Amino acid sequence: MLTIDLHSLGDSFSTAVILRLLVVTPLVLLAFCINRWSDNHRLQTAASACATVSLVATTAIIGQLAPEPFASRYLMAGQFTIFAATVFAALPWRATQIMTFVSTAAYTLIVASALQFPPGMVNLDLVGSNILIAILALYVRWERGIQMNEILLMRRIDARRAAELRKANDRLSQLSSTDALTGTFNRRYLEIFSDSRSTSIVPSLSSGVLMIDVDHFKLFNDLGGHAEGDRCLQQVAAAIRSALRSPDDIVVRYGGEEFVVILPAADPSEALAVAERLRSAVSDLQIPHPGLGTGAVVTVSIGACAATPGENITDTIERADKLMYAAKKAGRNRISA
Repeated sequence: MLTIDLHSLGDSFSTAVILRLLVVTPLVLLAFCINRWSDNHRLQTAASACATVSLVATTAIIGQLAPEPFASRYLMAGQFTIFAATVFAALPWRATQIMTFVSTAAYTLIVASALQFPPGMVNLDLVGSNILIAILALYVRWERGIQMNEILLMRRIDARRAAELRKANDRLSQLSSTDALTGTFNRRYLEIFSDSRSTSIVPSLSSGVLMIDVDHFKLFNDLGGHAEGDRCLQQVAAAIRSALRSPDDIVVRYGGEEFVVILPAADPSEALAVAERLRSAVSDLQIPHPGLGTGAVVTVSIGACAATPGENITDTIERADKLMYAAKKAGRNRISA
């Protein structure tokens, strides 16, 4: 811009240098720094608006100093600056209105007075066109704001719907892999877990597996009723979860009254220790068993083992199942490992 001033202004060039370098440039740099490093939105808005007003006023002043045909070009450039700043500046609507009004007022005062006192009241045609341009710019900015608000509203609606859809999918996935009665995982989840282990390229650590069966549960159901049987299974599942090592341990309802517990990175001794805690936790519930006589309570039989090197989780479950039947044959309410 100083290059254009040098070509256009002649003797008034020094005034243009002072206005541009000592007024506009510091205000623009200050606005840049505030917008870059300050979190105060009001201060950011005020700094940006002041920089714009200074640029409009400086352009109008230089236009009064320039000879024709350059003077009219400077004054038109001032009007264009007001229009562009009003339409495209990233300022709130209220701040945009104030900035446009102040810029238009400064432009009108400078152009109409011709920098004379008392004011010469000249260039009224430019003043009138500038006011019309400012009004048009505000209208365009208002329409643009409405469109942007509609777009933002649509984006918020889309984002909310996407979040709701993700939650629904997560909930559906959880429901499809969760046993509705006990809240434990179901057989479908166990199959997915087993497949993921078999297809993983990362070697998995040995896992302990417990196969748990509620002793004489069919008799309990027949004599106590299905409602009591369901309540019994819920209590047993809660006792199993309470005795686990960590949230990484997995509980699966394997069948009607059978549960599988998978203990990641557990050796045989650790699997046996967890099995004993489980057995005691269920026994300590002291759930009366209606089919075994006075004082009899619900108990569990457990088969416990750990996966051998190269053995998949399905084979380990089969071994644990055989051990569980061995515990039942040995008298129930015990562990076979």
